[in-house]
Amino acid sequence: MIETPGASGHDVPQGAAHAAAAAAEHGAGGAGHSDDIGATIMHHITDGHTLDLGFTEVHLPQIHLWGLDLSITKHVVMMWVAAALLILLFALALRGMRGMRGHGKAPRGMANLLEMLVVFVRDEVCLKNLGEHHGRKLAPYVLTLFFFILTCNLLGLVPLGSTATGNINVTAGLAILSFLMIQLEGIREHGFFKHWKNLVPHGLPVFVLPVMIVVEVLGMFVKPFALCMRLFANMTAGHVAILAFLGMIFIFQSAWASFAAVPLAIGIMLLEIFVAFLQAYIFTMLTSLFIGFSLHPSH
Repeated sequence: MIETPGASGHDVPQGAAHAAAAAAEHGAGGAGHSDDIGATIMHHITDGHTLDLGFTEVHLPQIHLWGLDLSITKHVVMMWVAAALLILLFALALRGMRGMRGHGKAPRGMANLLEMLVVFVRDEVCLKNLGEHHGRKLAPYVLTLFFFILTCNLLGLVPLGSTATGNINVTAGLAILSFLMIQLEGIREHGFFKHWKNLVPHGLPVFVLPVMIVVEVLGMFVKPFALCMRLFANMTAGHVAILAFLGMIFIFQSAWASFAAVPLAIGIMLLEIFVAFLQAYIFTMLTSLFIGFSLHPSH
């Protein structure tokens, strides 16, 4: 038997040396596949300056003005697509509804679905949380928020699509808009000084006021922060789970893994459709609820 010296000074059989080398190579290959899957997941859920069209990649323009990065990114494009789809769908639905009702018929298809969602958000979210007067006045903002978030959520489930609401900058921007609406509506309803006075419940003992003022001011910022993080985390987690299950096929390099990975990924994807609607509803419902608290403070 031919032998080769071991690293520790003892002799090791050559067959064992080959086996160890093969095992090390297989381990390195497995680690390489894990790294590739991790890079693929990160590429899918993070923003970027390229847009994948399947057959080619489009490099998006990078704009820098006065030290600010105003570049057009993948998630910016997806928000533009969401806005364009909503304008197109509602324009076609409105045209169809006018035509059907002009002939004394109820709207059908997409027009009927959109009308159902609009009536639900208006009646169950706006009017219940804001009251009749303020609910009808603020319904356009709440409805725009709901449909924009819903469309951005669903676009992430389309092949070659990307979830803009999985970007914390996008959810932070939406949360800041909700924060401004909460404060502006409270100031418009009660006046500038009374609005801030309403943050603290009336009738509290004087020695409790310093603590309550700090708590209420913190709560004023925690509410939009919770809106931001909840939407971002839920939309990101689902995509990571789907890609991780599919990545098992390549990590184990076995067709047998697909029998477990594919059904699990399909199940998570179906769940993500429900989550897309749920998160859009939760964001708009909590926004209208917080605006309602500002309009109708408890005393």
